[in-house]
Amino acid sequence: MKSPRLSPLIILITLWVPLQSIAQQSVKAVFVSTPPRIDGHVTAGEWKNAAVINQFVQREPDTGQPATEPTTCYISYDKNNIYFGFHCTIDPKDITAKELARDANLSQDDRVQIVLDTFLDHRNGYWFQVGPRGSYGDALVSQNGAAFNKQWDGLWVGKASINAQGWDAELAIPFKTLSFRAGQTTWGLKLIRHIKKKLEATYWPSVNLDSYRFQVSDCGLLTGLDGISQGIGLDISPYGLAGVNQKINEKNAFPTDAGVDVFYQVSPGLKSALTVNTDFAQTEVDSRQINLTRFQLHFPEKRDFFLDGANYFQFGLDGDRANPYSKRLIPFFSRRMGLDNGGNPIPIVWGGKMTGQVGNWNLGFINIMDDRQSGKQNFTVARVTRNLGNQSSVGFIGTMGNALADGSNSVVGADLKLATSTFRGKQNLALLLFGLKSNTEGLTKKNRAFGGEVVYPNDFFMMRAGFHQIEKNFRAGVGFVPRQNIRETYFESSLGPRPNRWKILQVFFKANLDYITDMNNRLLTRQIQFTPLSIRFISGDEISLTSGPQYELLIKDFKIHPEHTISTGIYDFWRHSILITGAKRRNFWASVNYNWGSFYNGERQNIVLASGYKITVPLLVGLEFEDNNISLPDGAFSTNVYRINANILFSPNMTLYNFIQYDNLTKVMGWQTRFVWILKPGNEILLSWNSRWNDPLERYQVTESAARLKVKYNYRF
Repeated sequence: MKSPRLSPLIILITLWVPLQSIAQQSVKAVFVSTPPRIDGHVTAGEWKNAAVINQFVQREPDTGQPATEPTTCYISYDKNNIYFGFHCTIDPKDITAKELARDANLSQDDRVQIVLDTFLDHRNGYWFQVGPRGSYGDALVSQNGAAFNKQWDGLWVGKASINAQGWDAELAIPFKTLSFRAGQTTWGLKLIRHIKKKLEATYWPSVNLDSYRFQVSDCGLLTGLDGISQGIGLDISPYGLAGVNQKINEKNAFPTDAGVDVFYQVSPGLKSALTVNTDFAQTEVDSRQINLTRFQLHFPEKRDFFLDGANYFQFGLDGDRANPYSKRLIPFFSRRMGLDNGGNPIPIVWGGKMTGQVGNWNLGFINIMDDRQSGKQNFTVARVTRNLGNQSSVGFIGTMGNALADGSNSVVGADLKLATSTFRGKQNLALLLFGLKSNTEGLTKKNRAFGGEVVYPNDFFMMRAGFHQIEKNFRAGVGFVPRQNIRETYFESSLGPRPNRWKILQVFFKANLDYITDMNNRLLTRQIQFTPLSIRFISGDEISLTSGPQYELLIKDFKIHPEHTISTGIYDFWRHSILITGAKRRNFWASVNYNWGSFYNGERQNIVLASGYKITVPLLVGLEFEDNNISLPDGAFSTNVYRINANILFSPNMTLYNFIQYDNLTKVMGWQTRFVWILKPGNEILLSWNSRWNDPLERYQVTESAARLKVKYNYRF
């Protein structure tokens, strides 16, 4: 009798996935019958029975050393909410606190952050943060911290205040906002405090520099969560809308509308959603870009319905925010639904979605019907992954629908991720393999895409190497694939020593290679980049120098501008860049990114200038200017984009946003104003105004505008 043989893949998985053997710090949550009042003031009486954590350890700048300023975190819960209170001791004059708005970027402010691993799967989590002036935000963390969806908005309360001893923050997070396994009394917990003036990041439990900032696998344990409830798990959010559309030489129109979103917690870990007559009036407009490449530009998703649970649909490289190649092959790109190729809204008739976890299975299903000029069209996506060990997974994806052309389209694919966060002790290492096949009406054969990547994303030495092949007839009807009929090989690495002197936090030396051929291995693109020096200072300032050659084979003419074309042929050119960024924690900051060198058969200079000024705490102004000057044999041209942000922050729950942008190619200025008043989480009043100004420097005339008043209410059961 022959002895059984194990497949090489099973052996590899077994060797790759180590047991979780490192002891985790823990704290036991305390049940309270009288919850604390969430007003931003941590008082001893309200938190006297809570669990206490005060042993925070630096991740930066002095790794492993105790925090330079004391931080005390209090934790308690009742059957409906979990409560956190932070007392952050510091001299008030050393607090950096510029932001006030909901979901503001607090990367340049002092702040406290919480990561909750509610499934204790060491790979997915919820993230919450609060700043000293009460700005609060949240996100979904996945892929053990490599993927981070900050556009997700949950329903919870966060308050903060500055006092003579420093500042306080309090949070109340309803269990109805979270998904978790029924009966599970232990969650993963990570606490973080940032002191921006010192560029200090302190953690509980302690972490190392090789971990992701919000890595889930090294969380501590929060125990004792007995008797918690999500209630019925039903949220009903109706909305009503009224507005006025104005267009030059036409009568005004006065649209009205109504719709509803329904959310139901099918199980403690599985959430369903139904949307009828969906409206996205509150969505921020896209930043305008002028495309000087031969390929489609990628714009991020900003609509709440698609952002909630988006991590359950990520496939292959998608979602890794540190990966510059993650947008090369995305089988599901939610902007294909309810938006045309120009980013203009298409009415969504209805949509349904289910996301969450059942045991070791991660599930994502979505179905959308939108109303296009060609008629109503249906899109369906299914994504299933199975956890393997602590960090690895295997998964499947299937899509149906075609937003790119007439005719049917479907895509099926599978991916395998083998990952560990304990390589050589506490380092990250991952291997990713994936494959896809499309079925498009009128296209047969040569319809596959596949590839793989190995990544070693650590602090002192980082390395990434990958390959993918996208065949000529591969089409992702609801995906984003800017380039077909290619084989792409890439490599990047960096060294990041920390000299611990000269007020330098870290120095980087980097090298990148991107090598693209056609299916006959004929070279199409080769780009090499060297970064001989990149410095992060403890002050928050940064400087970086980059240089490298580029090769392009044009097999057809490239119309780079309405009046200029680059002819077919082989082009070798060399580009250089310098980036200088001032610390954005200052009331006034500025950055400059200057690129220069040869460009195809000509020359190109590009400069991006950005600055921000906090006039007072409630008033922030940001400016950005991008200029391209290109000289070619058939003539010269320039492109410019101007962007202005002027925001008035009345409170964390009441804000007025203004975003103005103009480019000299379309000669159209866009102006969006959004007034957002959050009465309480889930109940909002929104007033928005979008306008277009043609040739604003000459006519000063609004050619088209749309104003909307939207009222949204949430019923939670």
